[in-house]
Amino acid sequence: MTVRRRFAQLASASMLTQAIPMLVAPLLTRWYGAEALGHWALFVALSANLATIANARYEFAIVIPKRDGEAALVLQLALWIALGMGLLTAGGAALWHLGMAHPASWGGRWVSLRSLDPWLLMLAPVVALAGMQQALSLWNNRQGQIAVIAQARVLQQGVMAAAQAAAALGGWASVAALVLSQSLAALLAPLWLLRRGSRWQRATRLDSAGKSWHWRHLRRLAWRYRQFPLLNSPHAFVNAAQETLVLALIAAWADAATAGYYALMVRLVKAPATLVGGALSEALLGELARDWQRGADLRPRLRRGIALLAMVALPCMAVLMLAGPMLFGWLLGPDWARAGEYGRWLAPYVAAHFIAAPLTVTPMVTGRQRGALVFSLIGNALYVLPVALVLSSGGALTWALGAISVLLPLYFAIYLGWLVRGAARRPSVPTRSAMRPA
Repeated sequence: MTVRRRFAQLASASMLTQAIPMLVAPLLTRWYGAEALGHWALFVALSANLATIANARYEFAIVIPKRDGEAALVLQLALWIALGMGLLTAGGAALWHLGMAHPASWGGRWVSLRSLDPWLLMLAPVVALAGMQQALSLWNNRQGQIAVIAQARVLQQGVMAAAQAAAALGGWASVAALVLSQSLAALLAPLWLLRRGSRWQRATRLDSAGKSWHWRHLRRLAWRYRQFPLLNSPHAFVNAAQETLVLALIAAWADAATAGYYALMVRLVKAPATLVGGALSEALLGELARDWQRGADLRPRLRRGIALLAMVALPCMAVLMLAGPMLFGWLLGPDWARAGEYGRWLAPYVAAHFIAAPLTVTPMVTGRQRGALVFSLIGNALYVLPVALVLSSGGALTWALGAISVLLPLYFAIYLGWLVRGAARRPSVPTRSAMRPA
């Protein structure tokens, strides 16, 4: 299956999965209100943050082995790690719950999060199930089962939206309804992949006698692909932690309602980046890996990608800057024009992120994950620090977002230049036979 076909299928599914929450958003804002959505946004950010490392990033190693047997063993390794991460998350949520029982020890700023506190215990199953979904999705990607991946994602978003709507219509519009709806959807997606996707158990047999895997095989593979947990996991975790930290800072220094306005704004304005970036990254990963193994020059492909993404991002940025408050107020209700004002200030950053995000898988292919981690640390600091400094000094959130929109486009320009320079054609390595004397 060509990269264009993979991208088309994944993009179609992503369009549906992004369209569903966008269509439901005007109803959620009127049924649940900014405060409940702010609490749920923090839950979503925490679960997404932990989900990025739910498999220690070994799921991306599933597409690398030449043989399906080895790839299936990597899948099993990723699934076991997801279970372990769920258990660790349960312990962390329990400690937080105990700490919130004594709010004086945390300081008064975190009291606004107490209504979310008991539902943080649901983080454990959500994170473990997300890890299962990620690993099974990459396995099915390897097998060319793109349609099954797409179906699972659409099912997940559709069930969550339906459950949230049913709860609101039944008079149970609360943080609990939002969290439990997400948990139900998180369960159905991996079940669908297990039921409809490619089988992997037989592939783990290591010889003709039917001998299966042993723990030592998983340990060997864990060591072979150790760059993923050691380098890519911190990178992904830091990237995801950006939104979690920002939401926590807004909730602490402002209130949960402000966090709700900000969170829904980011979700809507980043929807195109999620749509295109997620599908393009997943479709490109295998193609870039194969081209790089053949010694191909990846720079032309990356430059074309940057140009095409910029042609989409820049007009959208102009629309958001000119009419953001009006659009949000019309779509979500008059009170939500405030979210549109936040979007107006953040528009240059959103455009730059849209261009850069799909190409961030390149260092995984070119072996430059260490440098990518350094860039990630710098970029996330440039996003979080303005929010922390401005809000703690009594400034408005719009000032912080304006600072982000000045600093981050410059950062992304430097980062993309670094990506392109590192994607040059590798010098060919002579074969053993070629090195023998005549």
